[in-house]
Amino acid sequence: MTAHIREIEDGARAHAYSGVLSIFAKERIIYNNAFGYRSTKDELPNTSETLFGIASGTKSFTALGIGQLIDQGQLTLATKVGDIDASYTGFIDPAATIQHLLTHTSGIFDYYDEELITDFDHYSVSIPWSALETSADYWPLFVGQTKKFSPGERYSYSNGGFVFLGLLIEKITGQLYRDFMEKAVLRPAGMTRSGFYAFNDLPANTAYGYLSDLRTTNIYQLPMRGGGDGGMYTTTDDLRLFWQHFFADEIISPELRAQFLATHYAFDKKSGYGCGIYKELDDSAFSLSGEDAGVSFYSRYYPREEISVNLLSNTADGVGAMRKVLVGQTEQMKKDLCGI
Repeated sequence: MTAHIREIEDGARAHAYSGVLSIFAKERIIYNNAFGYRSTKDELPNTSETLFGIASGTKSFTALGIGQLIDQGQLTLATKVGDIDASYTGFIDPAATIQHLLTHTSGIFDYYDEELITDFDHYSVSIPWSALETSADYWPLFVGQTKKFSPGERYSYSNGGFVFLGLLIEKITGQLYRDFMEKAVLRPAGMTRSGFYAFNDLPANTAYGYLSDLRTTNIYQLPMRGGGDGGMYTTTDDLRLFWQHFFADEIISPELRAQFLATHYAFDKKSGYGCGIYKELDDSAFSLSGEDAGVSFYSRYYPREEISVNLLSNTADGVGAMRKVLVGQTEQMKKDLCGI
């Protein structure tokens, strides 16, 4: 495996990668190394234990929070939002279901519409980012808006849809989204260091996210605290534990996991989307991903081989440069790793 590790190391140096690169086979560390700085001005290096934001990777965890409510009998995939609250209209068709929201096919108004945005580093909304700390804080962004299209009409990646799922979690449980997620998803997943931390109160050994100049942090480009569509922080080891607990059916029931991992939307002949989780159509691999100002993230799991691959970076283009390298080398090592 030495040659494969050398390719990974050479790639990280060539791309000036900042972040963590990891390969785990079951519980064994095959490769786990950090590059760059979590604080460039203080020259504090990233480590394999550094916390990183995962941007839209958070959506997969929000989906599992909804899954908990489904397992509890408080929702079903077929529940219509209009049946939850008759005031949910205008910005979404009341006939849109939980499944539509989970699969980006609801047609809900999107406050952060990536089909329209051209400059992600400088995008803003009518509410200051610093005032967005809970799911309820986003509600004024939906009021008076119009849906994009009718439910099931097409796929359209929706940040607004997952913020709205966070709102539903708060409405149904009476808890803050972040508190519910910690108890219902992160703890069962063994993710003891992960959480929804505020920009002005980050834990020790957390990576600052950097814009394209690699000097300016992203604290004025993102909400103060993560919500249903993004902003969770995690570590590579917590991600390893997540995949293990998820496929051991310790987060949601096996029946619901099968429904979540079914192909609800196919992008092409190879890949598709379940409920909050990307997948290969032959079920050979599943993945989470995210990218935002100062953040990029990708985690891939091979269930048959029990191999997980993680890339966490505190730059927006870091993972894009290294994903092909790390996944490619893992694919080449897979046969040898299966015997571990």
